[in-house]
Amino acid sequence: MDLLLPGRFDDPVEAYGYVRTIFDQVAAGERPPTISITPSTRHVGVTRRDTFRPGFSDAVRASNEEGYPVLVRGSGGGATAAGAGTFGFSIIRPADAEEAKRGIRDRYDEAAALVLGAFGRLGVRAEVGEVRHEFCPGDHSVRVGNWEDGAKLVGIAQRLTRRATSVGGIVLMSGEEELVRVLARVYGAMDLPFRPESVGSLRRAGSAATVEDAIEAFAAEAAARYGAARVPLDGWTLGLARAAGEEQLIFP
Repeated sequence: MDLLLPGRFDDPVEAYGYVRTIFDQVAAGERPPTISITPSTRHVGVTRRDTFRPGFSDAVRASNEEGYPVLVRGSGGGATAAGAGTFGFSIIRPADAEEAKRGIRDRYDEAAALVLGAFGRLGVRAEVGEVRHEFCPGDHSVRVGNWEDGAKLVGIAQRLTRRATSVGGIVLMSGEEELVRVLARVYGAMDLPFRPESVGSLRRAGSAATVEDAIEAFAAEAAARYGAARVPLDGWTLGLARAAGEEQLIFP
């Protein structure tokens, strides 16, 4: 399995296009199963379902006013926000016969196990479980505390097609105050429940780890679990990423 660590993109459009391009390359058999770990750029990620909700146009305007471009992601769930204090990871595989034997819960469990293993390397104690009125709600969130008043540290989502699968998420390290501000406006515009205290971070949980520290912990866990080997990102893929990302950008 390949391990891609491309570093932080300057442009969220290119960053989103990169994720889509890697998925497409694995689906086409042009790249082996791949784990990608990437520092975030500032943006709000929405699903296709979100784009049909009442108030979505108002949500886009609110997000843009906060300086967060809105992009449509391929996975399910709900709206997310990311910035300099977050990073994303994905486990991408071709939808071959072996992958077909696995179910949706298997992939969620796999991603959660990778997160908890990496957190263990950082000395962070967390558990799997939904948090009341969280952003992008799901029973495979990684949290501190309980359902009623806990805080979300990681949201996990999947993308499934006939040719490839992807499971991954966004890890909140710091900067949760700014994320709360934009998420409150986005969820409020779409009249969806949102509890500001549900947005956690490793900083808030007492960790002094940086985004870079956490990415290295995830990379070490991926190497231990899968034998994943680091590979460089080629210029051809970067060129494809820009064009792919522009298709996912929502204008106000």
